Amino acid sequence: MKTLFSLFLMLTGSLFSTTVLAHFTHFEPRIIHLYQDNRDTIILMRMPLPLVLLDNSWQGVDSQQAIPFTRRVPAAERTEYLLNHNEIKASLERLKQLISSGYRIKKEGQSQIYRIEAINIFNSDSRKPFSTLQAAQSNFNGVITISEDARSLFDAGLDIRLRLADTSLNTDEINISSILGDRFNAINRLANIVNLHREDETTSATTVGILDYSTTRLPTLTSKLINGFNSGFSHILIGTDHILFILLLFFSATGFLRLLSLATAFTLGHSFSLLFGHNLAISSAAFTPGIELLIALTICVTAILLLCQKAQHISTTPILIIGVIHGFGFSFVFNELANEGSQTSITNLLSFNIGIEAGQLFIYGLAFVLTAMCKKYLTFKRPLHIYVSVVTLMVSAYWIVTRSIPLLETIQA
Repeated sequence: MKTLFSLFLMLTGSLFSTTVLAHFTHFEPRIIHLYQDNRDTIILMRMPLPLVLLDNSWQGVDSQQAIPFTRRVPAAERTEYLLNHNEIKASLERLKQLISSGYRIKKEGQSQIYRIEAINIFNSDSRKPFSTLQAAQSNFNGVITISEDARSLFDAGLDIRLRLADTSLNTDEINISSILGDRFNAINRLANIVNLHREDETTSATTVGILDYSTTRLPTLTSKLINGFNSGFSHILIGTDHILFILLLFFSATGFLRLLSLATAFTLGHSFSLLFGHNLAISSAAFTPGIELLIALTICVTAILLLCQKAQHISTTPILIIGVIHGFGFSFVFNELANEGSQTSITNLLSFNIGIEAGQLFIYGLAFVLTAMCKKYLTFKRPLHIYVSVVTLMVSAYWIVTRSIPLLETIQA
């Protein structure tokens, strides 16, 4: 049991490496457009470049493994993998083979041979829009284009144009599937936005995880609810700052009814900004880094109150306001999806929110079990909430410093 507790402390210490802008960093979904070109189907696709270049043997940056079309360069914090532009252009067929090996396209259930007509590699931070068909088409200029600022592999994206001969989007069932990244946890957070362009209408479908899309089997209401629930559940479990705040609420409660009132206030607050966040968000460039800083501040202040044994006196109103602030972190997922062309419905929002609440209940339950086990098998010189508040205070203080930098840079710009 002591080993388990030591492992917990080690994992908690790793929180200091969490990305500064935990919610508002640009995330890159896989975006697909299908449209008819005479007797052929054209498929335009955008995805993170590592999705194609990392195989199932990849063990992480620290493994020092070789990656195709890159060279390793030692850096201060971790090894950098820089793209070799000349090698990509000289071995273009090899890159096409890697892409083709990761995607299977079928017509009426039969595997099809397709041709990769054009490739565009770019820096994700300066990527051009891909949300509409016209915007996606404008990203291709020749057989291969590589942006000069596309240097680091893990900051690079990939656009491809495929041609599927002798197919009709109006009469044939076209299926696109991929197992790329199926052994990586990150695939469970990769959104797939597929836009089907027919003469009379354009339909959009959004899923998360492994790609398996059919032009005739559109997502059902049940599958949409399940996808939304899974996305919300996983989102809160990877949101370290939300987890820490929930733990602070758990240790601030003096009883079950007290915990219920605090949890309900937090739920109502973040549900409000999740459902209406797109209407409340301010267009100022300082808004997103400001929200991230506020989230860190709320955690820090709550940790101090818990450390000073004042947290039990917090009323539900401040928790409600804090919930609104944290909710903007959740709503950012849908704002980004909408910017990338996804059609978000009230069904998606509600199921996502239910998933968040389920994840929150899971954290409360896990905290109860772990606390009971620690008290039974371990001896502490001080109450357990002291250790939790100290660790949380250290982590949140680090976040306050690091998240202040982007806000100051934005204000000064």
